[in-house]
Amino acid sequence: MIQGAIFDADGTLLDSMGMWDTVGERYLISQGVRPPAGLRETLFPLSLAQCAVYLKDRFALPLAPADIEAGINGVIRSFYAGEVVAKAGVLDFLRGLKAKGVPLYLATATDREVITKGLERTGILPLLDGLVTCGDLGVDKRTPEIFDYARDQMGTATESTWVFEDAVHAAATAAAAGYPVAGVADPYSDQTELRKLSRIYLPDMTDFSGFYQRATR
Repeated sequence: MIQGAIFDADGTLLDSMGMWDTVGERYLISQGVRPPAGLRETLFPLSLAQCAVYLKDRFALPLAPADIEAGINGVIRSFYAGEVVAKAGVLDFLRGLKAKGVPLYLATATDREVITKGLERTGILPLLDGLVTCGDLGVDKRTPEIFDYARDQMGTATESTWVFEDAVHAAATAAAAGYPVAGVADPYSDQTELRKLSRIYLPDMTDFSGFYQRATR
């Protein structure tokens, strides 16, 4: 049975991973600088603060690193408030679970203010029973605390609480902690590894009935 469902946001419910891949380029364009080839690969392993320092030094931006960081955050907020869309089938999938009496909780690494804007824009927010971020708890998804917190709020059992994730590291954490994982395909993650970790692998979220039948038999 399915007592509860915990959803990731970016790459799972929201078609947003491409923005994170190009946020440095978006910021430079906003500053009138043409981004060079290979910039996203350079920025990928860096924290936001490190990105700000790199951009200042590499492109001689006449701004303090803190101002650059704030500008990048502004680009991110603007995307979630005005551009982000839900992935195919998401709203009907969530409504399907709600119709079955399943509580829905969001567990995300994205900033609460930012992700709330995206969830409001896409119509997802009213369907959720709660939301928690890694920032709220001071953790990341390499430990199961965020999933355990969401489950505690719903009052459900671990083995009956499904975790929907697109990221391999987060899916691995949930599976190791005893949660059944529904891997949601996204081009920005390793699909071979995600399939291995998933009780059910979803190429997309357009077939709620098929998922529910497989998950409850």
